[in-house]
Amino acid sequence: MRVHRFAAVPTVAAAGAAAEPVVARTLLDGGDCARDALREVRAPWVALVAEGSRLVEGALELLGQAVRLAPDALVLTGDDAVAGRMWRGAKPRLRPGPSPDLWRCRDPGFSVLAVTRQSALAAMEPGDSLHGLFLRLSGPDGASHAHVPQVLCHRRSGPARDLTALRLRVCPPQDREPAVEVIVCLRDRPELLERCAGSLLTTTAYERLALRLVDNDTGDAETLALLDRLGRDPRVTIDRDSRPFSFSALNNAAAARSNADVLVFLNNDTEVVEPGWVEDLLGEAARAEVGAVSPLLTYPDGLVQHAGVAIGLHGWAGHPFAGLKPDEQTPFGSAAGGTRNWMAVSAACMMVEKRKFDEVGGFDESFAVGGGDVDLCLRLTAAGYRSLCVPRVRVIHDESATRDPSRVPAGDFEASRRSYGEFRTVGDPFYHPALTLRDTSCRLRAPDEQPPPP
Repeated sequence: MRVHRFAAVPTVAAAGAAAEPVVARTLLDGGDCARDALREVRAPWVALVAEGSRLVEGALELLGQAVRLAPDALVLTGDDAVAGRMWRGAKPRLRPGPSPDLWRCRDPGFSVLAVTRQSALAAMEPGDSLHGLFLRLSGPDGASHAHVPQVLCHRRSGPARDLTALRLRVCPPQDREPAVEVIVCLRDRPELLERCAGSLLTTTAYERLALRLVDNDTGDAETLALLDRLGRDPRVTIDRDSRPFSFSALNNAAAARSNADVLVFLNNDTEVVEPGWVEDLLGEAARAEVGAVSPLLTYPDGLVQHAGVAIGLHGWAGHPFAGLKPDEQTPFGSAAGGTRNWMAVSAACMMVEKRKFDEVGGFDESFAVGGGDVDLCLRLTAAGYRSLCVPRVRVIHDESATRDPSRVPAGDFEASRRSYGEFRTVGDPFYHPALTLRDTSCRLRAPDEQPPPP
C-alpha cells in the first residue's frame, strides 16, 4: 500500500505491514454527539465514518497498516466512492496527498472517513466541529496528515451531512500595498504584445503595478513602434536584451533589475480579463508559507490550459485537467473546484515574492525553454514554500503561440531529469497513483497502464 505525505519523498510504500488496531465509529453529526460517541472508545486509533457511509472490506486493516507507516501522523484519510441505488455503480472520488489549501478552501477531506488518535480527540471543545479539529491536528502545512490513496469507503450520492463546503481565503494583513512588477519577454508578434500589455494596463485595478517588457532582439518595425508607444506610459519599462533566447536567463536578468516586492512572470500570449486578479493572487503569494502562485489559465475557447502541474504526467510533467471545461467533473474533481496545492505551477503566469525568488536563486539557467518553472517550484518546496493554483482567478493563454513546444532543446530534458528526480518514479504527492499518466483527462488508469514503481 502507499501512504502519501507532504515531504521531500512523498510516497512510502509497503506490503503486508503490521497493523495497529483501529475502531470505527459512525457519526450522526459532530460536536457534542461526536464526543459522547467517543467516550466508549478504548482503542488508540479511531476511524470516524459519516452517517450513511460504508467501509469497504479490509478498510480498517489498511488504515491500521497506514498508522504503522506514518507513526507521527495525527490524521489519516482515504478516498471514497459515491454509490447509487443498492450501493451499486460506485464512482471513485480521489484526493491528492495532504493539501492544506485545497481542504481549507473547499472540501476538507474529512467529511466521509478520517482516522485519528483517540487521545487527540480530547482537543475537541464544546461546539467544535470535526472539520476544525482535523485541520488543527493536520498542522498548517499538512505535515501531521497522511493519506491512503485507495477507496476505503462508499457513500450515498449527494453530499454527506457533515460536509462543509468552505471557500475561505487565507490572506495575511498587509501593512501597505506591495509593489508588483509584471515581466513579459517578447520578440516580434505585435498583435500578441498589444493584447497582453493592453489588457494588463487597462483592465488591472491594482495601483502599484509596473510592467517590464523585455525585448529579445525584435526586428519587426510594427513591434518596435508599439514598444515605443508603450514606453511612454510611466508604468512601463523597456529592457533590450539581445542574447540567444533563454526563458530562464531573460527573466532572471529582468528580475535582478526590478525593485518590486512581488514579481509576476507572464507570457506575451496571455490576456488579463479580471480587474482584481493581482489582489487575489497577492493574497496567497504574500503568505509566509507560500512560494509560487498561478491562476487558472484557459484557452480562448474557455477550456483549461493550466490548473497546476503534475510531475510524471506524459513521463515528465503535465497539466491535469487540460482540455476539459473548468467545472467538468472527473474522479479527481474539477479544475475549478478550489485552490489546489501542487508541486509546481506554470510560469506562463506566475506570481512570487521577490525575496523568495532570490532566496532560491531564481530560474536555473540550464533550462532554456521548458521545465524551468517546475524546477523553480521544486526548489521553493525544498526551501519550505508551497505552490498553489487559484482557479477563482482566470487568465487567457494561447499556449505556445510564440514558440513551437516540439523544439525544446535536449538540454532541457536532461536538466528536467536531474531536477524532477524521484517525483517522476515514486509519484507526485498532489496527483493520484490511480490516475492515468498518459494524458491530462484525470481519468482512471487503463488496465494495461502500469503504475509508477515504488
